[in-house]
Amino acid sequence: MRHDLVIEGYGYRLRPVGDQDAALVVALRSNPELNRFLHASSASIDDQLAWLAQYYQRAGDYYFVLERTDNGQAEGVIAVYDIDAASASGEWGRWILQPGSMAAVESARLIYQCAFEHLHMQAVYCRTVADNAKVVSFHDSCGISTRRTLAAHFTLGGKAYDAVEHRVSAAEWPELNQRLSKLSQMMQRRRKHG
Repeated sequence: MRHDLVIEGYGYRLRPVGDQDAALVVALRSNPELNRFLHASSASIDDQLAWLAQYYQRAGDYYFVLERTDNGQAEGVIAVYDIDAASASGEWGRWILQPGSMAAVESARLIYQCAFEHLHMQAVYCRTVADNAKVVSFHDSCGISTRRTLAAHFTLGGKAYDAVEHRVSAAEWPELNQRLSKLSQMMQRRRKHG
């Protein structure tokens, strides 16, 4: 949906995705290093623009570009979507970062901040293909205690894959925010000092 949320972090910010970002999204989703565990998508910018036109009309879907605060350089995309108003819960995903980006921790912190502090959600979950060990390990390392496996949740390339769901409640957010904030600040110091 069209929105105007901009969320500033220590070294990165989330800003609304727009038509001007279609080439970025296509480049990220077409990169074989990044798309192994993604649903297949078109490499056409026109198709991405058509997808964005549909996205702008969908309620409960907040899609962002992650960019550096020092120079505005885009390093990825992320979203919170499928928000259920009755339970005030939803999923975060569509998370793709450029190879070599140091934004993983801060982008996760910012999307949780969006969900809990701006959208006032009560719970947020992220579902990852179980075989994507690197991303599952990232979520585990954040200290998220609520985790379950969803059998044959994803179908990619005609093959069924289990998903690992990590869930965070609004009550857990302050502690998670503190942990991710410390890590984000440490990563920004490392990025600045090479």
